[in-house]
Amino acid sequence: PIWYAIIPIQAGDKDIVKWQQFMDSAKQQRVIPILRLATEGDYFITSVWRKPKYEDVIDFANFLDSLNWPTKNRYVVVFNEVNRGDEWGGSANPAEYAELLSFAVTIFKSKNQDFFIINAGLDNAAPREGTKYMNQYDYIQAMNEAVPGIFNQIDGWSSHSYPNPGFSQAPNALSRMGVGSFAHEKQLVKTLSSKDLPVFITET
Repeated sequence: PIWYAIIPIQAGDKDIVKWQQFMDSAKQQRVIPILRLATEGDYFITSVWRKPKYEDVIDFANFLDSLNWPTKNRYVVVFNEVNRGDEWGGSANPAEYAELLSFAVTIFKSKNQDFFIINAGLDNAAPREGTKYMNQYDYIQAMNEAVPGIFNQIDGWSSHSYPNPGFSQAPNALSRMGVGSFAHEKQLVKTLSSKDLPVFITET
């Protein structure tokens, strides 16, 4: 069998020997790696993750392009649950993320067209609470309003299809907040783009 595995890589963790050994091991073990970009806890506000900068994206692209990947597609997820303020420097901002995601597509593809760029999976249970939390469907709409056609730029869709609310739901439930949320996300994104994006359930 062939397995997919999603592995976070933090901005301060660019040890080329370690990561090349990981890629080599993935090839031997028939594992397809999906690398999820991450920053680190904010130095001054320890309850949140540092908001990524454009320089972070450039550094990640340079580093990941220097590795020998085990597969033709180089799967990269651009950060995590950005509709939560604590994952985006304290304040969720779909326009900022859409612009950064578009920049990431351009930078990674300029290094190698084999980079397969995937959005940040969103928190499917996030309520509407100002910029502390944004409902994922509102967030998706706002991303496209800020950067029209943003979902035409990416290659795949990441979904965090948890059984919510309360991490408790029947496995066949297809509600907008649950294990079937990926289907609702996919349908919304399809109406905002000309692509039928493949879905990667990267947390559940």
